[in-house]
Amino acid sequence: MAIKVLTSITSFPCPRRFYFVIGTHNGIFHSDDVVATAILCLLHRNKYIVVVRSRDTEVLNECDILVNIGGGEFDHHIPGFNLKRNNGIPYASAGLVWKHFGNEIILNFLEKANLLDMLSETSSNIARTIDENVIQFVDAEDNGIDLGLHCFSFISTYLPEWYESNPNFEQNFEKLLHIVISVLEQNIRQKIAQAYATEVVRNRVTTTQYFSNRILEIPSQTTPWLEPVCNINHQKDMDIAFVIFPYPAGGWAAQCVPPSLKEPFKQLVPFPKIWAGQTERLSDISGVDDATFCHNNCFFVRAKSKAGVIQMCELAMESI
Repeated sequence: MAIKVLTSITSFPCPRRFYFVIGTHNGIFHSDDVVATAILCLLHRNKYIVVVRSRDTEVLNECDILVNIGGGEFDHHIPGFNLKRNNGIPYASAGLVWKHFGNEIILNFLEKANLLDMLSETSSNIARTIDENVIQFVDAEDNGIDLGLHCFSFISTYLPEWYESNPNFEQNFEKLLHIVISVLEQNIRQKIAQAYATEVVRNRVTTTQYFSNRILEIPSQTTPWLEPVCNINHQKDMDIAFVIFPYPAGGWAAQCVPPSLKEPFKQLVPFPKIWAGQTERLSDISGVDDATFCHNNCFFVRAKSKAGVIQMCELAMESI
């Protein structure tokens, strides 16, 4: 993504028409104006982006959009501003920008991931989840509300040090902006992955090809299965005890499902304690010919084949 942070329009290296220009205030930067700018950069990622940091009205009037300055739609400093979320957290510039463009950004990400057909109806839910888990923490901080540390708490560490004789706020802002974009992008991808996993789990529990005898096959070890599986067990009165998946280093693996999200380190059905920590001797101890590993805490096992890990799950259920 091509981004340049400048202090004026006149310093553009080529004609203005080739740029999308975001205007914000100069001097000290805060989480809300940096994150608001990052959101807009993601929205216009296919363009050359210039961020102009200035308080000069004539300079700002040349920008395509303004955040945290100018008295417009994305400036929460205007007299009488009191827009709040349903939970009472007031909006700052980051939240205002996300509120307006968040769903569009999610749809763009879904399209790029070829998930638009499956998840387009949940895009607004994904956008809301990102606001609840990420953006509102930034807004709260800027409004003097302490919700604790958040994924952008590091932003203030990129301000020039107080003892620097010639601090370059624009240079630091530009360096920081790339990092914030990357963090925001990863949060979006993670929330999309969770939504996608929910749909995959819901679909798979309805077919014996993937779900049988309390054992659910998921696509990969990194599939975020925990929340949808626990929710299905609770909401639909089902009894998924294990998830199995191809192991990245070869073979197959199985992991125990906990009784609830509040008890993530417990197991509905643990693997036998006699298997704990075993590798070379595990096949003899378990009776599963291709068993290769059992975690010391008896919640995770591996075997060379899918049939092998299924057999290990079945033996665990027989032992309780």
